[in-house]
Amino acid sequence: MSAASDVRYDRIGHEYARTRREDPRFAAAIGRALAGARTVVNVGAGAGSYEPRDRMVIAIEPSDVPP
Repeated sequence: MSAASDVRYDRIGHEYARTRREDPRFAAAIGRALAGARTVVNVGAGAGSYEPRDRMVIAIEPSDVPP
């Protein structure tokens, strides 16, 4: 990530969880792609909108701004 994008995310990151909602079409595609996986590593997790609720998820978010 560039310094400019770091600054922008630091500005918008606080509201990210409220404004970034799950799109059911993307969630379904992700579920199909994960198939039988029992664990998932979510790199760049952000607000976690697309983390499957039926699997063990390890979220890695490089930003210091909590979603």
